[in-house]
Amino acid sequence: MNLWQNKNFVRFFSGQIIAFLGLALFTTSLPFLILYLDGNASHISGVQSAFILPQIFILLFGGVLVDRLPKKLVVIAIDILRATCLLIIAILIFTSNIKIWHVFVLTFTLGLLNTIYRPTLKAFLPAIIQKEYLIKANSFRSMAREISEMIGPVIAAFLVGAIGIFVTFGITGISFILAAILYSFIFIEKRTNVEKQTSIFKEFIEGFKVLLIHKWLGLSILIASFVNIGIASFDVIILPLYAEYYFDGIESFGLLLSSMAVGAFLGALFISRKTHIENRMLKYYLFMCGMGLCLLLLAIVHTLFLAMFLMVLIGFSITSFVILWDSTVQELIEEKYLGRVTSLQMFGGLLFLPVGYYIFGFIIDYAGVQTSLITSALFILISALSGIFIQHINKIHI
Repeated sequence: MNLWQNKNFVRFFSGQIIAFLGLALFTTSLPFLILYLDGNASHISGVQSAFILPQIFILLFGGVLVDRLPKKLVVIAIDILRATCLLIIAILIFTSNIKIWHVFVLTFTLGLLNTIYRPTLKAFLPAIIQKEYLIKANSFRSMAREISEMIGPVIAAFLVGAIGIFVTFGITGISFILAAILYSFIFIEKRTNVEKQTSIFKEFIEGFKVLLIHKWLGLSILIASFVNIGIASFDVIILPLYAEYYFDGIESFGLLLSSMAVGAFLGALFISRKTHIENRMLKYYLFMCGMGLCLLLLAIVHTLFLAMFLMVLIGFSITSFVILWDSTVQELIEEKYLGRVTSLQMFGGLLFLPVGYYIFGFIIDYAGVQTSLITSALFILISALSGIFIQHINKIHI
């Protein structure tokens, strides 16, 4: 059966499109809400930390819950809870009763829900489509996200300017409700041979055992955790300052982000044309190396057009290796372990970020933007090359 003839996937994909657009409106509007409340850069950083912290502390055991609970009901319930939080914030803004601590509570709650939501969503997809369509499905999902991130900021800016900031939060809340309604029409066959559940602690240990059994998996998560320090530090800290230092600030920053989104869309489009990819993990690390090389070139490029071109390549590389990773894990890891594996992956990706942010902030303050870019590039390149040359990873045959 063709992927688009699968009604479950069509409903899932439609819900994702609506939710992605809502999220794009939310992420664009959030900093302006803080500024609207007379907040500053420290408040914006604090709000980001409030989103990450609950995930670091709960992700390890969150995967056990993901594998235990019915995934469809979890996704629907969390979307409804997220919608409720955002609609409450929209009402508080509209009635002029919003306080900055409300925003901290909102992002902390969304981060807490995200601890369960993201692993569940990734474990949900293999339950509704056949394995041979996972690469295409993940590619189409990435394309939908990138299109939303291209048009979402434009729509958000128009709505905030023309009507008010409460509208974007209200629309995001409504988008989650619509997504939940679409997910409710997804039909999943009940399992006839359900295994007897063991203790939560034992299932938690089983998640780590999966990493030990599949050595490529544990090593890849560890390497990706270090790579993520370079990527996230570039995305969150270095890129805005790069645009400010070498070009004209926020306008150039917007162009660079849009260029990266275009590249990400092209990467998803390219991968979507592939039904099966040989030497997948090798290509996964080569795309990482490609991003590292682009960052090195970005450190010596001070022309906006060339910088935008490099950002297209960076977006292409990031999306390509993310799709390859997600599809590989979904194909090779048993569905009953996917929640725990995804949670461990997310935990690894977030664990070192606070330290990474501090290190790169220090480098920028004392050595400059160019040095921080080179350091980030070398961090990614060395980590990715180590993945290529580790024998256990190269022996994966898919």
